[in-house]
Amino acid sequence: MTQLKDGKYYIINRASGARVGVSPLDPGFNRWAVGKAPHHLEEHELPAITWVLTHKQGDLYHLQVEGGSAIGENGAVYAPPKGEQLWQILYREGNKAYTIEKEEKPVPLGWVLRGEDTQVKLAPLPSTKSIPPQFFSTDIWEFKHIGK
Repeated sequence: MTQLKDGKYYIINRASGARVGVSPLDPGFNRWAVGKAPHHLEEHELPAITWVLTHKQGDLYHLQVEGGSAIGENGAVYAPPKGEQLWQILYREGNKAYTIEKEEKPVPLGWVLRGEDTQVKLAPLPSTKSIPPQFFSTDIWEFKHIGK
């Protein structure tokens, strides 16, 4: 297991190379969509792309950005000011990077950024049957440590 240290990180999607952060989806409901910058915005125009990871136990982490905590809801990932969810961050040897999955299972649901989507979705993570398994690059995440 390759465990991440507590601290500040950029979370980068392997397929797009985009750092993900938050941008207001519907401020009236204090809902914040987690995603990459839309085509009309530059990455630096996202309100927040610096994540704070806090290791809880085993491979479980709390993910926080701009005062909000990452939660999976209605097939997508948000970071509202209230709410807390633990995420399983698993190092995938076959991809040399990580998947980010909901702690609760019966079916593993994880962060995905596919096609032209700008918002991170929560979806099943298909993989090969090889040992170690391989995942789609759209479902793989890199963590760049930027400080404590």
